[in-house]
Amino acid sequence: MNNFIRPDEFWKTVGLRAEQTVVHLGCGAGFYLIPAAHIVGPNGNVIGIDVLPDMLADTENKARQENVENIVRTIRANLENSSGSTLPEKNADWVLVANILHQSDQTKIFTEAKRILKDNGKTIAVEWNTSATPFGPPPAERISKEDIQSTAEKAGFSLEKEFEPSPYHFGLVLTKKA
Repeated sequence: MNNFIRPDEFWKTVGLRAEQTVVHLGCGAGFYLIPAAHIVGPNGNVIGIDVLPDMLADTENKARQENVENIVRTIRANLENSSGSTLPEKNADWVLVANILHQSDQTKIFTEAKRILKDNGKTIAVEWNTSATPFGPPPAERISKEDIQSTAEKAGFSLEKEFEPSPYHFGLVLTKKA
């Protein structure tokens, strides 16, 4: 498990701080959300958005178990719809998009991320490396770092930095262009 992403270390690496707002588009079962809630604390907000109700229920259960249910909120929504997250504009300090771009309309996802980010906000894109790995989607279904960066730039982001969240993933920290 040490070779896989450790969400607590992940958030520290990107610079998440207390009292910030994090939105995870395509949050699944809350892998990144609960550690984020511990960092942002009671005056922060952590919002998980997914289309699958079972995933959101898992997230809510984990939040209760970790005593962060007052920090974590879930929303069932289709991110490929216009204003798909249902959140207001300029709401988030951070938007996380992890392991969903290979199965989604990237342009729509990045457009929504930009819409909900505060002016100085950042989006983090995490995806599987294009080489074969012991798990993850088939390599033919994966998207290159360059393609994701290009789509993000067309949607109004600039690359701040790259990082390696695990030996199997790449990460991009993207800043919202003014």
